[in-house]
Amino acid sequence: MAGNNSGRLLEPQSLFKATAFNHISYGVSDIPRSRDWFMDLFGMNCVFDDGIRCSVDFGDPPNAFYVVKSKMPDGSAHVDHLAISVADFDLKGSEEILKKYNLDPEYDGDFAWTILDPFGYRVQVCAERGVFPGAAIPGAVEKDSDHPTGDKRSRPGVFKATAMNHVAYQVPDYTVSRDWYIDVFGAKLVFEDGLKCSVAFGNPENALYITPLRFRSGNEARVDHLAISVADFDLEDAREKLEKFGLDPEPDGDAAWTVLDPDGYRIQVCAETGVYPGAANDFFHQLPKKK
Repeated sequence: MAGNNSGRLLEPQSLFKATAFNHISYGVSDIPRSRDWFMDLFGMNCVFDDGIRCSVDFGDPPNAFYVVKSKMPDGSAHVDHLAISVADFDLKGSEEILKKYNLDPEYDGDFAWTILDPFGYRVQVCAERGVFPGAAIPGAVEKDSDHPTGDKRSRPGVFKATAMNHVAYQVPDYTVSRDWYIDVFGAKLVFEDGLKCSVAFGNPENALYITPLRFRSGNEARVDHLAISVADFDLEDAREKLEKFGLDPEPDGDAAWTVLDPDGYRIQVCAETGVYPGAANDFFHQLPKKK
């Protein structure tokens, strides 16, 4: 099915029941710097660090950032893949399902398969527990190791991150991606306006905001920004805290601020509820609606 935009997989039954974003694989220029930034700003916990890659997590069920070295030629930050936890994961059974629907699963350790979505973006189908950075590397051992800087495992943080509010995903045709994530992961459609949509799964809800490509030169899907829910969000209080932290928050509706991380990547600090695609007067509001 990878790269096949011709039709739906199933209706109305989905292949899996997604429960959360297991992790976001995030490539950066300086791993310790980004690790500490997420810990200091969002109160995330560092649960894996082998000196080559690390994982900081937050929320219940846990969402995680797998912080790895950027693979981009210029060293710029990018989201390498999305990993989605599914209920009742079984390694062999999942492989059989994915092969049945021509999704060409690639083994990624005993707790995950990697597939390609309709626009060639890497997505992992994961167990709810047991996945960690480098799990598929021969001889990999899940462990916590000392941070190179001697930092502690956790920090209080300016905010308390509670969930991955949403991942903003830009594609050539949002309807194709919409149907694929519904069919494969059992995501539910929670917002659509003819230009863009939001599909969500889990409790608390993790959402994928599927929008048209911001830059029309090419058809390569990309993650535009990441949004993190924080406890007890107050718009003005959040602005003051972000500025005190040394950031320049950009207003993004009445339930979020957008900031730039150390690599200049867009991160939203969000209320736990109330954020949806186009909540601010953003680019997509400038596009004419389809008739």
